[in-house]
Amino acid sequence: MRTKISIENKRVLIRRLAFGAGLVAVAAIQNTQGLLLSVFGIRAMPLIPAVVCVAMFERELSGVLYGLFAGLLWDMCSVSGGSFNAILLSAIGFACGALITHLMRNNLVTALLLGSGAAMIHQFAYWARVYVFEQRMDGALSLFTFYIPSCVYTLMWLPGFYFLVRAAMKRLN
Repeated sequence: MRTKISIENKRVLIRRLAFGAGLVAVAAIQNTQGLLLSVFGIRAMPLIPAVVCVAMFERELSGVLYGLFAGLLWDMCSVSGGSFNAILLSAIGFACGALITHLMRNNLVTALLLGSGAAMIHQFAYWARVYVFEQRMDGALSLFTFYIPSCVYTLMWLPGFYFLVRAAMKRLN
């Protein structure tokens, strides 16, 4: 017995597969040495704004799942492992989706606000995990010379992701 998939369901499926493939591409760009420009040793983390933008348009449940998927892709290439990025990006995806659903409007200014908050939370949590919980004494310098500038560099990716995700939503809705 064959079931017919409606045109709406096909568009949703195509959109979700496209977002998943996009996250795979962004993870490959982020995790491949030499593909991203490194400015004074500072690297961008484009998976953070990608998850924020997708979660803003797909809402809570999909935001959690896309965050989990992106975090697992990141953790597969991470030295430390431990599913740190998967857990944190899932929480970020849920928070962004829930805030857009219940409290905020979906626009570029909101995306920049949520993206900057997500980048700061992720980078500060990672810094605390590496330096504070392991009781290393050289953490303050790295916070101001790598982690905070990395947040700024990461935010430069956000407008591009926002407009790409918005265009995909308009085309496939």
